[in-house]
Amino acid sequence: MEEKNTSGFFKGRKGIFLAVLLIVAAVWFVQRGYMNEFPVYYHAWAQDDRYALALGFLDNHFDLLHPQTMIYNKQFPDWWETASDSTITAVDFPIHEYVVAALMRLMGSTAPWVFRLWTLLLSLVGMVYLYKTAMLLTQNRAKSLLVTAYAMASPVYAFYFNGFLPGVPAFAFGIVGLWLYLRYRDSGRNHLFRRSLVFLTLATLMRTTFAIELIAILGFELLRILRKESLFKGKVLPVLLSACAIGAYLWWNGQLRARYGSLFLSELMPPESLADAKEILRDAKETWQYHYFQKLQYMVLLIAAVIALVFSILKHKNTFNNKETKRPLSLGWLAAIYLFGCVLFTIAMMQQLPQHDYYFIDTFLLPVLLTFILLLRQIPQPRSLVANLGVVIVAGVLCITMLVNVRHTQETRRSGYDRASITHTNFEGSDHFLDSIGIPREAKILALYAYPQNGPFIQMQRKGYTVMWHKDSLIEAATSWDFDCIVIENDIFNTYFDERKALLGRLHRMADSGRIAVCTLSDSIVSQNLEDFYK
Repeated sequence: MEEKNTSGFFKGRKGIFLAVLLIVAAVWFVQRGYMNEFPVYYHAWAQDDRYALALGFLDNHFDLLHPQTMIYNKQFPDWWETASDSTITAVDFPIHEYVVAALMRLMGSTAPWVFRLWTLLLSLVGMVYLYKTAMLLTQNRAKSLLVTAYAMASPVYAFYFNGFLPGVPAFAFGIVGLWLYLRYRDSGRNHLFRRSLVFLTLATLMRTTFAIELIAILGFELLRILRKESLFKGKVLPVLLSACAIGAYLWWNGQLRARYGSLFLSELMPPESLADAKEILRDAKETWQYHYFQKLQYMVLLIAAVIALVFSILKHKNTFNNKETKRPLSLGWLAAIYLFGCVLFTIAMMQQLPQHDYYFIDTFLLPVLLTFILLLRQIPQPRSLVANLGVVIVAGVLCITMLVNVRHTQETRRSGYDRASITHTNFEGSDHFLDSIGIPREAKILALYAYPQNGPFIQMQRKGYTVMWHKDSLIEAATSWDFDCIVIENDIFNTYFDERKALLGRLHRMADSGRIAVCTLSDSIVSQNLEDFYK
């Protein structure tokens, strides 16, 4: 569809170029200072795991079908209490981490900035195509930039925009797939439908929740076929290929899980009762309500809904006597199907909601943005130069305000006590320290009470076993495994010494960097306190 000059900006490719510049400038404003930050603060655990997957591909000579991290004892199925003979793990299709590993090899660095740069580039692609999607539907550049800024100003999205989780890249692929489908809907060209399925399938493989978008679009297209607005011709084979690709990897992932276990959740976690559901939703609301969107963003969405409703009523009154025979199926049905699928997922995984802010990116963010676009679409285009200028000014003020606010939330999300950042500080330079005392890179390390699981091993550049908290059965199992040495964080061990007196009697300190101590484990128990241990 050819773009119209309705908002006073440049036409065609010049308009896209201007939008890209504005998006890049906004990203720089929000993300500057964080491009080489190690995964800490919110969900450092999940981000470390993804970082470790990329490093695993460097270690296994880019074997895509056998992803691995740095942990031998997996969370599933036995909650870290069983040690495997391999660090291979079941996980959603890790193509994102695979590409990151290739870039690390190409650039000769495994620093966090390589991973963050790739995620950032994919995120920029997603934002550009979000702008193009909004432009396709609203034919107004000010509205399209407002939608794009609205997405970028979501605090949770801004935090992971250049992070390590696959949800943001999958989100970008989902937007590209949506844009291609909307172009197919307008033109009827089947090659656009096939391309759309490619991106939607990749998004689903990377993050299973994007199956909701894939199913929503296929369901919407089926309704169009039943209404004779579209044809089955040319669709059956690509849909079957998409289903086969997803099914094949699900089968293979099941094989990996059965053989090696997994660090990644693969089961549904619905509420236990209606009362439990109410409590979980209340906790999630209190925890994440203003992390999903800022207060201003909720207000903008509400105001847009009210204005769109008024103009929609007026439009229907004016066309009530119009003898139009049939209208195309409204995209509101697509948004409704998508949102309904997200609600079902929310029910299926409700126990996870209070701890996982990034689930919002995987589910509701894209259909909410589509709904926002459709609301703005109902608001008439400005006709006069003054009205057009007013729209640009209002949109510009809103964009700038939201981006300034989210810049502030970026800082607040990195403040206060954070266990992962303390661990990161304690293990800084630990790889060289272990080298200096003769611990080889092939050694298996038992990391006691180091949180999160993969982070310390990434910094030590060694594999091993994780014990993140004191649990008698886990300690008993871990101390029987085949490890070469034990590493503890001095401040953590000292703080919680009372829970670890029995273990302290078996530890012998070999070396100490000041922040971490390297120990061996004795079969006999001696009577020693912390002062004796650190002499």
